[in-house]
Order: sequence, then C-alpha cells, then structure tokens
Amino acid sequence: MEGETEPIDLSEAAEFLQTVVPQAGEKLRNYYKSGITGETSKGGVDFTTQADIEVDSFLIESIRRQYPGSNFLTEETAPQDYSSHKNFSNLWVIDPIDGTSNFSRRNPNFGISIALVDKGEIKLGLILLPISYETLIARVDSEEATLNGERLQVSTTAELRKTSMGTDWPWDLTKRPITVKFLGNLAHDVRQIKIMGSAVSDLTKVAKGELDAYIHPGAKPWDVAAASLIIQKAGGRVTNSDGSVFNPFSGTILASNGLIHDQLVELTQKA
Repeated sequence: MEGETEPIDLSEAAEFLQTVVPQAGEKLRNYYKSGITGETSKGGVDFTTQADIEVDSFLIESIRRQYPGSNFLTEETAPQDYSSHKNFSNLWVIDPIDGTSNFSRRNPNFGISIALVDKGEIKLGLILLPISYETLIARVDSEEATLNGERLQVSTTAELRKTSMGTDWPWDLTKRPITVKFLGNLAHDVRQIKIMGSAVSDLTKVAKGELDAYIHPGAKPWDVAAASLIIQKAGGRVTNSDGSVFNPFSGTILASNGLIHDQLVELTQKA
C-alpha cells in the first residue's frame, strides 16, 4: 500500500495529537470569533471555508513531519473515488471542521476529527470540540475512551419510548429521501430525534450519554472514523444502518448505547 508500513505507536501518536490538535482548535476559535469564514461552494448545497482549508493543511503538514510517509484522507483533499484507501496502512482520516454550516453561523456545534486507520481498522480516534474545549480520545489497544482525561460511558436507556437520538441530512441530495424514510419509521417509537448539523459532534453525544443513538445514511469516513471507536470504547455499539459489521468506508452508521440497537436496526430496515 501507499506510504509507510511500519506500525505507528498508538500511545505516542495519541500524545502527539493532543499537542497538535489544540493548536488547530485555536485557529478555529479565532475564525469563529471574527465571524469571517470565506465561503466557497463545493457544488449543490455543500461548501467549504478558508478555516477548513487552513486547518486541514496545518494538520496534514504537522502529521507528515512527525510521521513521514503517512497516507491521508481528508474531507478537503479526498478524490472522488477514495474506495482504495480502505486498503491503506497508516491512513490519517481527517475532518478539519465537521459542522461547517454551524461554524459559519457561529453555532458552537462543530468539531475536528482525526482517526488513524490501518486497512480499514480504526486504531486511534480523537475529536476536539473547540468551543467547549472538550477532547475525546480512544485507542484500539485501550479498554476505555476519555473526555478530558475522564472515562466516558454511554447512556443506560433501554426503552425505545425513552430514546433520544440524532441524525443528519446527507450533502448528497439524492440520499435525503432515505433520511426521510428513517425518520418516518422511527418517529412513532422514540421520544426525540434531533438534527443538529454535525455528525462528529453529535456522535460524541452518544459517547457522553447525552444521546442514546445516532443514525446517518450518507456518512463519510472522516465523519465517523474517530467517533465510532470512541463510542465503542465508551461501551456503545456501532454497525451499519442495516446491522451489518461497520467499516468507516461503508457509507452508513448506526451508533447506540447497545441496549436499543437491535430494535433500531429492525425499524430502520423497514426503510
């Protein structure tokens, strides 16, 4: 595969990210406070900002200096077809700002996501929520996920009628009817369905126990790679929306506290 094949030490990589990513967070806070984002259309309703591009470049350059020969898959630089990346070793999957629309309107619900993926297996995940100064991190070789050093634990909700969950609209407009179908099937059985505009930030709410589940029919690897590992290490369960084995390249995600997972799979299958 492209890039280096020597395994990266996960403990060292986690420490490295916790020094670099806060610097990226500071860049975003400065843009956020200024209100100047410099929007550029990506086509359709999707867009990027100067902050996305600057943070993306900063993270790539920082990681490349530390780990020469690494591979990268980022929202801002991904090719149209990135399916071959699932076979890459030492692949850094990065979203410099997930929730760009929120960020551009000075809504604090957005985050930075970085995951280290080896041939489709997520080894390390870190998410920074810049405005609340929250850092969530998990490693495949650790038994726990942490939030600012404290252990994370998913919720204990076991009844659908008490379930609070999240979802989002895919940027691919042709997939939005799928979300409508999901909502139609779930609406009569769960207490609340939230759409808050950032898969990364909203998935952290599952890990923190603030949401019981999250589903997305148009998920990209950079949206879900880090968060999926963090949720699992916090005691949750992650699959594709049909209940099959999750892979960050699958294109869908269903994450939950595990207690209501099978019931949610059954409901979403009707869509």
